[in-house]
Amino acid sequence: MRTVWPRVFAIVVASVPLAALPYADETFRAYLALRKDNGIVSPVGIEALQTVIGNRVLEVQGKITGTARTATGPHLLLESDADEVLFVGYDACPEWLHQGSPNARLLIRATRRKDDGTLDLELLGAAKSTDFEAMELEALRKRVEAEAKRPKPPPRPQVRNPGPLTGTIGKPKRTWNLPASEATPYYAGYVAKMNKRLSNAEAFRIAEGVVGFSIRYGVDARLILAMVQIESGFDPSARSSAGAMGLGQLMPGTAQGLGITDAYDSTENLYGTVRTIRGHLERYAKQTGDGYDALVLALAAYNAGSGAVRRHQGVPPYRQTLNYIPKVIALYRKLAGI
Repeated sequence: MRTVWPRVFAIVVASVPLAALPYADETFRAYLALRKDNGIVSPVGIEALQTVIGNRVLEVQGKITGTARTATGPHLLLESDADEVLFVGYDACPEWLHQGSPNARLLIRATRRKDDGTLDLELLGAAKSTDFEAMELEALRKRVEAEAKRPKPPPRPQVRNPGPLTGTIGKPKRTWNLPASEATPYYAGYVAKMNKRLSNAEAFRIAEGVVGFSIRYGVDARLILAMVQIESGFDPSARSSAGAMGLGQLMPGTAQGLGITDAYDSTENLYGTVRTIRGHLERYAKQTGDGYDALVLALAAYNAGSGAVRRHQGVPPYRQTLNYIPKVIALYRKLAGI
């Protein structure tokens, strides 16, 4: 079996080059300080402003569509998801907010004195959404680097490492080359341990799918094992709130495109999981020429979609994706003994 990436863990490289760190921007740093002073952790929907009674400071992410001047002074026009426009007053406003209807993070003081009173909105600060995207990508890079530098725990002889089926990744201490018939029981034992509700027969069936399709499509079986554990905890009946199905949490469109008729069938689902990640690995290996970058982008595409990776020219700044990638990589490294 040929591995798709040549040196997955030889070095740690940021998957998306950052031209400049946001922390070097004094304006952005001041915004973060103001955000912290007001106890803001994350933005809320613009509609939350309409619910305020009293006086509150909220952070929203939205689109500025223009400016207007009223009897009370200048205002920004903030567009809500319901196509409503809110008037946000300001004393001082960054020049870039007037250019090109930018998406921005806004700290807004919302005041309404009584239930049926007028809602007054005042701008306290603003930051570009792209600055937050860069900050989150930098945080991901640091988490991955920290994980790579974390000391390995002492070996536990009682735990049997399934090892790679063929080939090597990086420079493992021992090279295992087992035929599928001998490797499958190790994988089945691991699956059964991770999900004790499975019958032995189903755990073995899952292991057969992981091993068999990994060999067929030239992907390290330990990567598939890590992905499925993080995706579903080896629960064939798992379903997410977004409609993702089965062991590898395949979306309906993905399953249909692969000709899968029952995404909750372990064998069909693993076929789709392995084939999908193989395609992503090949695509990003060609684009980046680097095994580690290809792995990071492939996992990002699997979790958020290749369209999101293309639009953001790298790992999308979605919280779920930023959490998903280091979890899978950390477990993969553990299974690989790297």
